[in-house]
Amino acid sequence: MTRTIAHLLPRSLILTVLATILVFAPSATAVAASEDVTDLHERIETLVSAHIGETTPGATVAVVDQEGELLLEAWGQADPTAQTPMTVETRTPVASVSKVVTSLTALSLHQEGLLDLDADIRQDLPVEDQRAEEARTPVTGRHLLTHHSGLAESMFFHPDPPDMYETAPLTSVLEQHPPVLRHPTDIGMHYSALQGHTLLGAAIEQASGSSFDEAARRWVLDPIGAATADFHGPGQAPGDAVISTRSGDDWVPAGWPPVHERPAAALTWSTRDAAALLEALINGEGLPEEVIAEATTPAVRPLHGGPGHTQAFFESWRADVPMLEHAGANGLAYLALIPDAGLGIFAAVTTEDEVAASFTTDVLDTVAQWAVDTGRTQPDPIPAAGLPAIVPPWANTMVEPVAPVGTFQQRLFHDRGPERALRSLLTQVTVTRSGSDLQMGERVLSSTEAPGRWCDDQGCVAGVRTPDGTTTLQLGHRQMLEQTLVPAPWWADQRFVLAAIGGALLLTVVSIAGSIRSRRNRRRDRAVATAVSRPLSLIWGLLAVGLTVATPAVVLVPFLSGSSEWLPAEGTGVWTLRILTGVHTLVGLAWLVRAGMRWRQVSGARRVLLVPAALVGLAATVVLASWVLPPL
Repeated sequence: MTRTIAHLLPRSLILTVLATILVFAPSATAVAASEDVTDLHERIETLVSAHIGETTPGATVAVVDQEGELLLEAWGQADPTAQTPMTVETRTPVASVSKVVTSLTALSLHQEGLLDLDADIRQDLPVEDQRAEEARTPVTGRHLLTHHSGLAESMFFHPDPPDMYETAPLTSVLEQHPPVLRHPTDIGMHYSALQGHTLLGAAIEQASGSSFDEAARRWVLDPIGAATADFHGPGQAPGDAVISTRSGDDWVPAGWPPVHERPAAALTWSTRDAAALLEALINGEGLPEEVIAEATTPAVRPLHGGPGHTQAFFESWRADVPMLEHAGANGLAYLALIPDAGLGIFAAVTTEDEVAASFTTDVLDTVAQWAVDTGRTQPDPIPAAGLPAIVPPWANTMVEPVAPVGTFQQRLFHDRGPERALRSLLTQVTVTRSGSDLQMGERVLSSTEAPGRWCDDQGCVAGVRTPDGTTTLQLGHRQMLEQTLVPAPWWADQRFVLAAIGGALLLTVVSIAGSIRSRRNRRRDRAVATAVSRPLSLIWGLLAVGLTVATPAVVLVPFLSGSSEWLPAEGTGVWTLRILTGVHTLVGLAWLVRAGMRWRQVSGARRVLLVPAALVGLAATVVLASWVLPPL
């Protein structure tokens, strides 16, 4: 008996030790997971080292999965002037990422039966319907959520915020600058930077009986635990990030413009708030299951076969991995999901300088590749022939596929005067047929089994004819940018515009040279050749050159500088251009009258040149006048 106990005792100890090791030692799976997370941190740190202090003064990243936070870090400075460090508690503006919270609020109210997203917004909200009579189909909250409402929102001109814009009811804000429905809802995505989600915000206020801010907090921010988020912009709390820009070797405050369309672009929150929202979307805690499903399931996908849109996010592909994402301010911030991997990502920088945007996009690309490398998901690239279209019942799609042959241009959101110059100069493309293929610029696209769709290695395009007979070109590779191109009228065709402008510049050079030569000849008492009117020619030419430069500049300078204080909508700058264009036209008419009066006095060689000069002048006048006319 004693011998048996002595024999068993060491074995008992061994079993106890083994059990202890099994309980307290990390499993092989846990060790591998830990190594994966360490690898993720190292990859992000590599990106950080290339950007912090170089392209941006501060940056922050959150990556979460179903178990919680995998990475939650901040680097650099929130305020370079005050040397305030960036932390995960620092609140930073995220611009259009605001739309995600607004969308979730609207979807939550709809699920509770308080807001009908399938009702026609024209009945209760301040919008002007300027569409053709046959195109005036209902516009619903679903259209607004997916950017299919056809709002003709100006990219560049916005009014100054009203007094008390942070607390004013959104309906009153919209009444000061009424949104315009100009495009049919059935011709594709038409991204609304500000007014679409502001209309949703006004609908939320009406449905909830409270301010938009209170509704967003009650239905989304509080339930998910986003304690510091609000829609009042940065600078409202101590330690908020200061958006900066590079000035030589220093970072200086760039200013963050007040945005009275707060539901679309005024959200300010911390990285921890962003992580809380991502966890809720992944784990289903804090938000209704139906809301999460609608926010993360593609609701509409255009006929061109490119990425579509849920009712909160754009579809995208990174490292051949399907993602859902929303950008803010051209990459200042990104909020994204990799549904198949159960991953959520937030990345932000503290500058709008273009070079910094590569950090946030690199973060998304890096996490997508990491998810593939660690087996969390598998590559699933877009098929070469494009994705299947998704046409929901509310889309009002009554179109037919066609071959989109002709010259097309972007609508650039609005038909407001100077924006037309950019359409001709920057956005046009000519499409021709080559057998069954399409030639679009330098691209050759092959036909597919999907009617009206052609593809190459850059993506797919589709031709669509609307009920009014208009053929439009839909581009599948532009994601958040405008995807629908419309036919360019002859006076806006780039070839005509460039020829007219080039001819006007040539006439100006000839006028200047002629004026200098005639002045020199007079001083030397030499004969001066008879001309129609050198002063009129010179004035006309200088006005043509000035308007050619100034008209696009009036659009671009406020846009690029981020300030429109000196140029309110339809204000001084636009009216100055219209007046100068009117003077330019009158000078041209005076020259024509003078040419008729002096026709016989002009020498034969010069007389031959008068006709083409008059035609060039007329063409230039038509182009310049078309750039500044009010919306039709």
